[in-house]
Parts: sequence; structure tokens; C-alpha cells
Amino acid sequence: MLVAFPAAAQTTADDTASRATVANSVAEIIVTARRRDEVLQDVPISVSALSGDQLQQAGVTDVQGLQYRTPSLSITSAQSQRNTVAFAIRGQRTQETQLFTDPPVGTYFAEVVQPRPYGFGNTLFDLESVQVLKGVQGTLFGRNMTGGAVLVEPRHPEMGVFSGEIRAQYGNYDMHDITGSVNIPAGDMLAFRLAGKTRERDGWAHDVGSGLDLDNQNYDAFRVSALFEPTPDIQSLTVFDWFKSSENGTASFLTTAVFPSLLSNYETLRSFGLIDTNIPAQFAEAQQLFRDRRFTLNSGSGNGSNLDVFGLPFEKIKNWGITNKTTWQLSDTLTLKNIFGYRKQRRDIVQDYDGIPAFLIAPYQFARTRNISEELQLQAKAFDNRLDLILGAYYFEEKGIDGSRANTLPELNIIGAGLNARTTDATLFVTANPGRGYSRTAAGFIAGTFKVTDQLSLSGGLRYNYDKRKITVSPSRPNFVNADGSVGLCSFDTDTATAGLQTVPFDECFFTNQKTFKEWTYDATIQYEPSDAVTLYASYRHGFRAGGFSTRATNFVTLRPFLPEFVDEYEIGMKTDTPLGAGRLTTSTALFRQDGSDVQKQRATFVDGNVFTVVDNTAKQRNIGGEFEATFNTDTFSLTGFYSYTKVKILEGAVTSTIGLPEIAQRGTPRHQLGATAIISPPISEDVGKLNVIANYTWRSKIYLDDFELQGKQPAYSLVNLRAELNNVGGTGASVAAFVNNALDETYRIGVLGLIAEGLGFQNSVYGEPRTYGIEVGYKF
Repeated sequence: MLVAFPAAAQTTADDTASRATVANSVAEIIVTARRRDEVLQDVPISVSALSGDQLQQAGVTDVQGLQYRTPSLSITSAQSQRNTVAFAIRGQRTQETQLFTDPPVGTYFAEVVQPRPYGFGNTLFDLESVQVLKGVQGTLFGRNMTGGAVLVEPRHPEMGVFSGEIRAQYGNYDMHDITGSVNIPAGDMLAFRLAGKTRERDGWAHDVGSGLDLDNQNYDAFRVSALFEPTPDIQSLTVFDWFKSSENGTASFLTTAVFPSLLSNYETLRSFGLIDTNIPAQFAEAQQLFRDRRFTLNSGSGNGSNLDVFGLPFEKIKNWGITNKTTWQLSDTLTLKNIFGYRKQRRDIVQDYDGIPAFLIAPYQFARTRNISEELQLQAKAFDNRLDLILGAYYFEEKGIDGSRANTLPELNIIGAGLNARTTDATLFVTANPGRGYSRTAAGFIAGTFKVTDQLSLSGGLRYNYDKRKITVSPSRPNFVNADGSVGLCSFDTDTATAGLQTVPFDECFFTNQKTFKEWTYDATIQYEPSDAVTLYASYRHGFRAGGFSTRATNFVTLRPFLPEFVDEYEIGMKTDTPLGAGRLTTSTALFRQDGSDVQKQRATFVDGNVFTVVDNTAKQRNIGGEFEATFNTDTFSLTGFYSYTKVKILEGAVTSTIGLPEIAQRGTPRHQLGATAIISPPISEDVGKLNVIANYTWRSKIYLDDFELQGKQPAYSLVNLRAELNNVGGTGASVAAFVNNALDETYRIGVLGLIAEGLGFQNSVYGEPRTYGIEVGYKF
């Protein structure tokens, strides 16, 4: 403030002109946080935005890299799966993307929500921008987000321009990546844009048991976009996107084993000669393997034994969709906008969760979903353009099936049935937990901004939300042989008050529940701009996240709906844009408090010999904190830094685990985050090209990756990423670059599957990527 305010009083026309000349000026970034185009520094919301060119310059190709340039954003793995990421903003985080659970942080592509972002994290190529909105987004966005939203906007076709680009990378772990795009005009009214990416990389984690390299990459993606402008007043953008991957999956390392626990039963059975599995010895071997050669494990997957139900691990994802945004300028003050989206997804994963030769947890997980959305907006201006108004209606429907087949503790199950664990096929005891059904959302909303004076503005919004969920679960042992010789056993306990499993015939094993949720959400903001250089604001937002069901329900108790979540958020902020020496300094500061009730939490639980993920509610929770971002730009130098603080406190309803461990409130979110990116562009001859040297540093304090277990704590760590590029070499449009990510080769965890608190006695971990490096060549035309 001391720097910004004295300079603010001296803003002149020459100053405004100089602002436009500074390279990569944050002040000129256009965002759509309020569903209309606005300059970033003028929006009274905490938003971090990066243009597509900035992302490319920084070498950001996935969402993991995005968090190192954004305050309050933390991205971890959803339990043990790297490609299913969990976004956390301001302390609100989703653990697993079940079909009937909405995430608190929404992901959008071309203004259409993607509630199951399978493969979403690897499609950051050929973009207009990525915007990270912090806090409650309960009025203008279709699926209510109580934590925030990540908006990804693909690059649009350009009329009358034929251009393109191709870039190729090669790096360690035999990484090879090709990304390209071409813009094709087709007359005065039509233009096309084609963009694609293919990437392969060997895995950096090695499984000596199966011989596979895990954490490899093998995916392809492309987009075809068409921009149609039949008149100057009508614009229609259609985008078809497609993603497909076929990989070995994520390496899950056994990092903790405790006794006594359920694991102790293995030692008891081994002492009687009933099994050969030696858990303590295998855990010791796992620790030694990691010490001798980092990221090495020895799993039993694919060994062909009677316990090996699903064979070698794999992960396959297919995700494609069509979006259309049509805008019709009815008059100087009225605009009609329609946004349509359709998406279909398929996901199949087989993974050894424990990472040792014993078979403890080895599930096959699957999802088949499709969704359709429709949004109609009327944007209006009135009172000499002092009022900006948006009225809209929204509909969303998602249908599908989400479930798993689990091979959990097979030796204990086999011996419990009085059979020989060395010869009995474990397939007999596989449990199936599919959940199928639909979610429907309908909403109407109105939001607007009224400019009371040239300095003072008032904004507000109101939305009515209607959500309906319907689910049918069919928990069973599909291969179990009953006493009468029939195959299949329903695992749904119809009477939990009576000891033993109360079953129904296998062919009638379908149990349904449904629930409707309704709520008004709203917000209000006061904005004051004492000069062109300063924006001050204060806001209040009331957010809502619909309740739902657990697809893993095994009785009428767990088939009950979990409650909707409510968050009241208070935020004050300041943004500045001022000259400083030979450049410009822009800052953004926000302080927030969130009061949450019935906050939805996803937890692992152990029921009837199986591990399930269920959802429950924490009665009251308070999140407080703030974000600060600053960028200083000159023609030859740019420095961007950020710091964020988030504290999560459970006020009422904290729970304890089945073995008495207290709940850890701040899961998946560090209390402190800071980072900086410096870009040096020394003046060199244009005959040589344009040189950029980029360094990115990020540090985050300790992170708890499990709800209850201190063993899930990741200590504070820092990462350094470096890149040097020479663009437009000799004026030819060619470029060459070298890069290294995680230059200090830090070892750090990004996710855990903690089952100590549930009594099973072990915890597995997923690690962040080691040092990777390579070279890149490109050509623009």
C-alpha cells in the first residue's frame, strides 16, 4: 500500500500508454470470473490468471505445474491415483470423484463444467488462458462450488489468418512429446483450429515383481474448433475435444506398517503354517528397496498365483466432449448467449495399493459416465451503461455407473471360510460395489453490477438451485459359490440390527434411494476505485453444495444421503497497478473467512472385510486466510511472487477413527505457500532471436495427506524449475529450449492411502515426480 498509493495519484494518459507497452502485463489479462470479459485488475474477486503464452513460456503442461504459480491452490492425488487429482482451494478439498459427489473446487473447459476430470490435468495445451477463482462460486457457475473453480479456455480460431505451430520435446525417461496447432481460415465467416498432443514417457518407478515401469505416460489428445460468424452480431464457437490414455498406473509404496492391527492376523496364521505371507519381512524389504534405489518396489501383481485376481496393473481413460458457445448481439445493450456441452467418459484401473508381494488391497475400479449441460444467458446494459446485468437459466444431467471389484485381504477371507489359502482361487471372494443412477440440476440466476459513481460500484447475485440424485447399488460377491451350488451372493445387509448378513436373492440385489435438494445462494460486493491504479472491495457470498450418496453403500444406513454443505464467505481485497522505475508493479491482496456447516468429508472406512470410501459431514468448520500476488514487469525482466495462508479449524463435529485417533482438520492443504517466477529477457540482436531465461521457485509448509494419521504428514519442501528458450531464431520462426523440473531432485509425497486409523495397520504413499529434463524445438508459421 505504501508503494501503490502515492503513485496512484499521478496516473496520466502517458502512464496508461506506457502500461500497454510492458511485456506480459498482468493488468491487460482478460478474465471471465463474472461471466463477462473484464480486465483482471478491475475484478473484485481473488483470481489468478495465466495466458496461454505465459503457460507455454513457463513450461506448464499439466495442473501439477499450475499450483506452483497460484496462491491457495494445492493439488494432490486422490488417494493412490495420480491421474485423478484432488483440487484444494482455501482449505476445501475433494478426495475422490465419485459419481454422486460434487467437488468443492470445480473444473471448467470452455465454460462447461467437468465434474469427473479424468485426464483433465494433461490437456493444458493451445490455450487462451487458465483462471483460478478462489472462494465460493455460488451464483454464476452451474455446479455450485464452495471452494473455487479452475477455468480452462482453449484457444479460439482466428478469422482470416493462416498460422500454426509445432513443438517437439525429448527428455530423460525416454520422454518424447509432440504438440501442434494450425489455424485455417475458410472465407469471411468461418475459421477452423486444429490442435493436438501426443506424449510418451517411461515410468520412473520400477516394480521388480511385475517388471513394469509405473508412473509412465502414454496419452494422445486433440481438439477441432470451428468459429462461425455469419454476421457481425452473431458468433458461434464449437469445440470437439478428445483424450485417450493407456498407462501402467501409479506406483503405491508401502510406507508404514503397524502392529498390533489386522495385519497381526497374518502373523498368527503364518505361525500355524496356514499361509507363507510374511508381512514384517516384506515391509522391511520394501523399505530397503526404496533406500537402495529410490522409487523401486516389489508387488505381487501379475504373478499368476491363486491370489492374483486382476493380473498386471493398468490405467485407461477415454474422455471426449462437444461444446458450443453462441453469442448474438441483439442490440448495443442486449446480448443473448447460449452454452451447450456434452461429455462422455470411461475409466478403468487395476492397481496394487499395498506395493508388496502380499495381496492386501488390489481393486479394479471403473466408471462410465455421460453428462449434458445447457445454459442460456441474457446480458444487458442500462442506465447509460452503468448497469451490467445477467439473467440466466441452467440445466445439467449426469448419468452413469461408478464402482469397483475388490480383492481385499484374500488370504484372511479364504481361511475364514475354512478353505486352503495356498490353492483356493481368490476370485471366489471378490466383492463388487457398483452404483448407478443420475444427478440432475436446474437453476435460475440473476447477477449484476451497478456503477453508482465513477469510483463506487455495487454488485450482487441470486440463484435458485434444484438438485435431484437417484442411486441404485448392488453390493455382492458375484463369484461366490453357495451351499446349494448357485453362484453369487448379495452383500447388502437389510437388517443391521440383527447379527449376521441378511441377504436377498442374488438376482434381486438392487437397492435404490433418491433425494432432492433445494437452496438459494447469493452474494453482494461493494467496490471502490479511488483512482485508475487502485481497486478496493468487500464481499459476502453464501454457497451451497448439494448432498448425495455413497456408491459403496452396503446397508440402508450407508445408503442414506449425506447432507448438503453450506459456506458463508467474507472477503476483503485490494488490487493495484502502478508505475515503478522502468516498469510496472501490479498487486492483488485478499483476506477471507469461511464459515462452513455440514462440510462434506470423504473418508476411507473398513466394513465387513473391505475398504470403502464414504461421505459424511462435519457440523461446523472455519477456514481463514489470505492471498497476496505481485508482478513487476519491464521490457527485459518480469518477477511474479505470491504468498498464501490458510488455516482450517473444526468448530463442531470433529470425529475420531475406529481406533480412537482424532481428526486432522487441515488435510491436503499447507498452511503456508509461497512462490516466485522470474523471467529475464536480455536485449540481444534480432538477427539472433529473443532469449528468455525462466526460473520458478515454490515452497510449501507441511501437509497432512490423511484425515487421522500423523504418518501421512509430508514435511515442508521446495521445488525449483528452470527453462531457457531462444525464440524466432534468426527471424525464421524457429525456437529451441532446454528445461529441468524439480531441479534439486526433491523427494516428496502428493497423496496417501491411510488405513491405520481404520484398523488395517498400514499406509501407502504416492510421490511427486523426480527430476525431469529435456530439450525442445519448435517452429511457428
